[in-house]
Amino acid sequence: MKRGAIFLDSFSGAASDLRKGDRTEENVLAALRRDPRISTWDFGEHPWLCSLIADLKRGGKIAELPEPYPWHRFKVFEAAPEPTPKEPAP
Repeated sequence: MKRGAIFLDSFSGAASDLRKGDRTEENVLAALRRDPRISTWDFGEHPWLCSLIADLKRGGKIAELPEPYPWHRFKVFEAAPEPTPKEPAP
């Protein structure tokens, strides 16, 4: 290590960094695809995030996976493609 080097560690995930106007389910899902972890502190500091994650879990769009404290890890489920309607036989 170089003398005087400083290493910073962040306990914030990408989802918690969303700006106020970008705090939607789709944007949280996109953030979780890039960085699937959210810290315990993010949930405490951002009630909107806690609420959105609960909605996504209830909707079956994400599931929580085991992860050591202080992190919560999520798996994002990709939506199944809609079946294409069959054309009636002539």
